[in-house]
Amino acid sequence: MLTVALIWLYVIVTTYLTGYGFLKSVAGWPGMHQKKGGKGYKQYDFRFRESFIVCGIALVTVYAQIISLFAKVGLVANLVLICICVAIAVYYRYDLYDDAAYVLRVLRARGNIYIYLLVFLLMAYGASHGIMHYDSDLYHAQAIHWLEEYGIVRGLGNLHVRLAYNSAAFPLSALYSMSFFGGRSFHVMSGFFALLLAWQCVDIKNVCRRGHLVISDFARLVAIYYLFTVFDEIVAPASDYFLSTLVFYIMIHWLDLHVRHEKSYVPFIMLSLLGIYAITIKLSAAPLVLLCIVPIYRLFRNKNREKMKAFGISVLLAFIIVLPFLIRNVVISGWLVYPATFLDIFGFSWKIPKGLAAYDALEIKTFGRGFNDVAAYGHMPFKEWVPLWFEGITGINKIMLILDIVSVVVFVLYTFYFILVYAKERSNAIKSSGSDKIFKISNRSILRIADFLAVGATLIGCLIFWFLSAPLVRYGVVYIWLTPAVILGRMCILGIRRLPDRTKEMLLKAVAVCFAAWLLYKGANVVIEDIPRFNPSYLITQQDYGTYETKEFKMSDVTVYYPADGDQIGYYPFPAATHDLTGEVELIGKDIKEGFKSVEN
Repeated sequence: MLTVALIWLYVIVTTYLTGYGFLKSVAGWPGMHQKKGGKGYKQYDFRFRESFIVCGIALVTVYAQIISLFAKVGLVANLVLICICVAIAVYYRYDLYDDAAYVLRVLRARGNIYIYLLVFLLMAYGASHGIMHYDSDLYHAQAIHWLEEYGIVRGLGNLHVRLAYNSAAFPLSALYSMSFFGGRSFHVMSGFFALLLAWQCVDIKNVCRRGHLVISDFARLVAIYYLFTVFDEIVAPASDYFLSTLVFYIMIHWLDLHVRHEKSYVPFIMLSLLGIYAITIKLSAAPLVLLCIVPIYRLFRNKNREKMKAFGISVLLAFIIVLPFLIRNVVISGWLVYPATFLDIFGFSWKIPKGLAAYDALEIKTFGRGFNDVAAYGHMPFKEWVPLWFEGITGINKIMLILDIVSVVVFVLYTFYFILVYAKERSNAIKSSGSDKIFKISNRSILRIADFLAVGATLIGCLIFWFLSAPLVRYGVVYIWLTPAVILGRMCILGIRRLPDRTKEMLLKAVAVCFAAWLLYKGANVVIEDIPRFNPSYLITQQDYGTYETKEFKMSDVTVYYPADGDQIGYYPFPAATHDLTGEVELIGKDIKEGFKSVEN
């Protein structure tokens, strides 16, 4: 726990400074500011201070990926990062001082500092030990180990096919693993993402002060439930946790802007770019690009030269975020997006054979549907596998899936209702005035509804994409839970508004009491479940990766390890493969730094 907390403090400082320097500079770029009544321009104030940390996380991830293309992600990469942070701290020293004073005032208000500190310590304890994700000892640990030792290696997916599942989460984990101290590799970043989400969920306490519910409260509620379910698993560097917590964060922050009637397009651009970043964590987040509809609409509505500059800058930033990820894909597997084989545009010698990539994609889809036998179930018709898949889902996930179906129907009906009302109001405005100028008065409210529709459409798009690709619950739990929370939550708010004030007050008190009781119940369950796993040593250091019995084979002069039983190998037997690859894979050169290629190629 202590080591986790210390590394997190280092992460907070480096990401905050990196994000601060970037967002402060962005606020002064062409188009990235607000016009102030014809009297010049006003920079956007990033009042959500965790925005600097989250932005810094994305920047540092891109940085780590770029470093991995040329060298190992270790001590030198951290020293360069520290130098960048020092330069930013010196350049913005006066602004940072004012910002620190503001943060302290906010934290001291109403005892907030104790709440945030308590959440920090609780999440650090959760990230110190627990249940190691199966895939972490299968390949996550090895992927991080390769980054720590060599950076990127050509054709690495030929040695261990799952190492071709490139995720931006692994270079970030390698950067902050502290393995360069010569001891062990810490895996704290999935827990850090959970910490950022937990800090954001603390704002649910504002319900009582505010006196009414808003749509982001519903999203925070399911996010808190998610954090309880993964509290004993965030010790693992699994990309599922990175993605789920990040998507929860993006959607909650977006809904907060929606509730605040945010006029500026700048924060929506930043959140859309964060959605692009999420895709580099895991490809299942691809439909998040739909979020870009909102800032694009805001930019092209009443467009001007400054807004077009903002659009160009946004496209460039999205390209910078994605490019290192795509390059790493090509170098590791020979494919632009592995295991998708429809983009067959490269002919490198280290390319994973097309048949193997296609089988791997089918295996992922089959496993996601709840089957292990690819030959028997890989090509099962839709009407046959869906009932079996749904039958295998239990508990609250089955309830939420049913609510997802209800949400999709409600969303479609709400969208049609909005279109009809929009058309009717516009027609009436034209009839009464001869033009639609009067109608434009209501454009602000229409823009807010459009924002909500964009969020709902994005969540439904993610849900459908997940269902049609690999519908394993843990792959898409964030979409399963968020979709009804946002869409049905919106309907609940519309219904509550029609109630008498006295009824609203009583309902709010009942909700607060039920939430407090539920929070105590879930907290007690976490304590009870943790007792059997408690180990005093975890109060100081973090639980290590698993250890397994191994066998070995030779590839030229290199000793390669593989599991003696099963398919998990852990972190320390290095380099590792899935099985004896003699006659299947060979070195490109004389050293493993030069990479691997399939004998078939």
